[in-house]
Amino acid sequence: MRRSNQGFTLIEIMIVIAIIGLVLTLSLPSITEYMKKPHRSEIAVLLTEQAQQLERHFSKTGAYSNAPDLSTGNEYYSITPTLSDSGFSLTATPKADGMMAGDKCGSFSIDQTGATSISGQADGLAAKDCWGR
Repeated sequence: MRRSNQGFTLIEIMIVIAIIGLVLTLSLPSITEYMKKPHRSEIAVLLTEQAQQLERHFSKTGAYSNAPDLSTGNEYYSITPTLSDSGFSLTATPKADGMMAGDKCGSFSIDQTGATSISGQADGLAAKDCWGR
């Protein structure tokens, strides 16, 4: 009587490992992009909320400068305000040690007219691609 082999050969195991490695290598950029998209949306909302807060302050005082309680950002972005009596600009820059460092959208900006922009973005990207509008 012949006894049947049980288990897997080394070649079969190596083929499975190679296939898993290939699938992970091909899908990793998509997974990373999927994980970054919510953080872009979050900073766009935070900047819009800060702009609205500045507009309320302007309605009360007639100037954008000296606005209280502006956010400095979140875990992934730092917000830098540039305030004057007649205008403002809010810029969110990815933190160098965070997940969003080197993101394809770069930095987000909004001003008193509601104009949104990005800087340091990958070639071919427009502000609406990153701001979600």
